[in-house]
Amino acid sequence: MAYRIGVIGTGAGHLGTATPPAPISELAGPDFKPELIETRLRTFPITPYDRGLTVLAYVDCAIEAEKAGFDAVFINTVGDYGIDEMRSATSMVVVGAGEATMAMSCNIGRRFSIVTIWPPKMNFIYHERLRSTGMEHRCASIRNVLTNGDVEGLAGAGQAVTSLKDHNATVIESALKEIDRAVSEDGADTIMLGCTCMAPIGPELAARSSVPVLESMRTGYKTVEAMLSLGIRHSYEAYPKADPANLGAVGALVAGQGDLDLGGECEVCVVAQEAAE
Repeated sequence: MAYRIGVIGTGAGHLGTATPPAPISELAGPDFKPELIETRLRTFPITPYDRGLTVLAYVDCAIEAEKAGFDAVFINTVGDYGIDEMRSATSMVVVGAGEATMAMSCNIGRRFSIVTIWPPKMNFIYHERLRSTGMEHRCASIRNVLTNGDVEGLAGAGQAVTSLKDHNATVIESALKEIDRAVSEDGADTIMLGCTCMAPIGPELAARSSVPVLESMRTGYKTVEAMLSLGIRHSYEAYPKADPANLGAVGALVAGQGDLDLGGECEVCVVAQEAAE
């Protein structure tokens, strides 16, 4: 019987499929069954307020996943939305792409830089992760490929992700320049890519860089498999168990307004259809 791993992080679009992103399907071991699970509340965390809504959506999704018999949840986004709350609310293995990749970066180097497609106005996502994980002193810099003017709302976000799926040469060269600057100017010896939507260009960036480049979707997902294989769970000393009487509150809040879409149709992660292309 294979371990069931719920993959959360499909952007604002409603895909209607359980097939996970292609990079995960390609990496999955024979004893593991990754399945895409979608949130009932669809948002894109372009501001701190929207990040809070995304946390709510992801926690609700994880609670429902445990009810459905999943053994683990992989948060397929570097923002790790709701990771602490999920660990308190469920007994599953819970891994976030951001936290797992930061930890791996520290295993292979001393100081890492985050190179992300997203503009500086979204760096609050990385600052929160660095503070929460205690990794601020290990992070040399955050380097942004796009400018604030390049991403105006969901339309700009969608265009950015499309450029990654299309292996846009300009975007790849810009990312490589930021990697070089992180190494030469900021003192980074390792790079982590700052969004799982960068998975399509991750292997090329790694092949053309002078230092290790960790792609967060692949790194984070394999961490889930490792934890399941080792029988490791998070510590309830660190993440105290939630009161069971309160576990229905998040679902009630979300379900009370039905199936909500607050983010349009922008797909901000690598979607399952790529596996069939």
